[in-house]
Amino acid sequence: MIENAGVVVRLEGDYAWVQAEGEGAACGACASKGGCQSAATASVLEGALGQPARRLLRLANTIQARPGDAVVICVADGIVLRAVWLAYGVPLLLALAGAMVFVSVTGSELAAVTGMLCGLFGGYLIMRRSGFSPGRAEPVLSMNFKRSPLSFHEG
Repeated sequence: MIENAGVVVRLEGDYAWVQAEGEGAACGACASKGGCQSAATASVLEGALGQPARRLLRLANTIQARPGDAVVICVADGIVLRAVWLAYGVPLLLALAGAMVFVSVTGSELAAVTGMLCGLFGGYLIMRRSGFSPGRAEPVLSMNFKRSPLSFHEG
């Protein structure tokens, strides 16, 4: 599970606006963090605004957090890989397959482009039907209260 620290900034109905703090666990371990567009954009915003860029997330407040509460923002295991595969992998494979089928049947480059577009549209439909849409029931991000580690002292 990918986790990042955050602080609840404000409440809005059943939702909490959470400000993510610092780099997430993935950012610290990433080999390409020097070329990361997100990090570059954040540093440009920090320089232009003179203050750290705020990353606010609107999350379902299932834990009844209040403004000022320290929380942990959680992303379920495998959800990022699944999203990347559905958004990029499936449409790309279907586009290539569509182009290959159409060009093998007709031998025309225009047919290859048509087949590629049909494959991309098929990939889009698969992505929408798989549940990666704004109205999905299962949350991608969730939050829990931040817990301090337990320490025991001999007495």
